[in-house]
Amino acid sequence: MPFNSARFEQAKFESRKARVAVEALAPFFDPDEPAEWEVRGLTAAELHQAMDASNRQGSIETIIKALATKADQAKAIRQALGLSGDTPGEIAKRIEMLVSGSVQPQIDMPTAVKLAENFPIEFLQLTNKISELTGQGAELVKPSAASQPTPA
Repeated sequence: MPFNSARFEQAKFESRKARVAVEALAPFFDPDEPAEWEVRGLTAAELHQAMDASNRQGSIETIIKALATKADQAKAIRQALGLSGDTPGEIAKRIEMLVSGSVQPQIDMPTAVKLAENFPIEFLQLTNKISELTGQGAELVKPSAASQPTPA
């Protein structure tokens, strides 16, 4: 059966999503809300950006060293950017993945770094789920069913 490229081009897609239980983070959720983090699969561009994070981290470190005249200034710049000088490449990649793949809550780089440093297991669970969803590809958006007429 040949691939129908016209049908493929007309199709609408959306990122796969999943909720991940993060009980260790329960104190940071509203009391009446479940401790769940919603994540989604990444696009090709987001995945590549995450995979390139360790290269960018080296470039950023070079810039920080050039800008800072004192060690304290370099440390302040790293903290403002949510970076440390010795983050392994795999962790830098996963931090980028978490920032891009978090649906609810949406987070920034400093929050992702703090989560990785203080809740490493939850951090890995979340980024593993993002990897899984990314590997499954996007979901085909199904047209909404026509509403049924209501009986009179």
